[in-house]
Amino acid sequence: MTKQIATISIILIIIIISAFFVLNGANEKDKQNNNVNNNSKIIEKNNKQASDAKTSIIETEFEGKKGETLSLKNGKITLDIENLDDGLARFYNTKLNSGKIIYFFVIKDKNGIYRAATNACQVCHKSKLGFIQEGNFMKCKTCGNKYPLEKIATEKGGCNPGPINPNLKIEDGRIIIQQAKLEEMADLF
Repeated sequence: MTKQIATISIILIIIIISAFFVLNGANEKDKQNNNVNNNSKIIEKNNKQASDAKTSIIETEFEGKKGETLSLKNGKITLDIENLDDGLARFYNTKLNSGKIIYFFVIKDKNGIYRAATNACQVCHKSKLGFIQEGNFMKCKTCGNKYPLEKIATEKGGCNPGPINPNLKIEDGRIIIQQAKLEEMADLF
């Protein structure tokens, strides 16, 4: 009889230990499934945050000097030169047919040449801060590089203000900026 009790006890111990491992294994699978679900939720959340971040970058408004809003008429913008004779940069913006707004400035350098360039450059345009005038220079508000007024709109690329026209023509006391020249610089905004 004691032999039977010992055998039954051993069988019961084996059943209990087996049940423990079976239940523990099931719990591990549940944990793994929960981890997979949690990881999926984390990935979804991170993807949403990344998507939201892209959207906020796209929706960030230009923070540089916006200037006066001008309308395109017959594919061009015209400006009176008498407002530009003091050597100070005048800032403007206009909306293209695509809906994109172009920010730019016009200046008369010390040699009497009227120049137009974007208020953004190829390198720093994503900061949307633009340029400011410091004496006889235009200075990038992002990186601090300075460009002499006589060089404005003569060089493309780098941190130079995007060239619209290095030598604007005057007709009847007015400067004309062609829409096509503004559209060439649209990628900076």
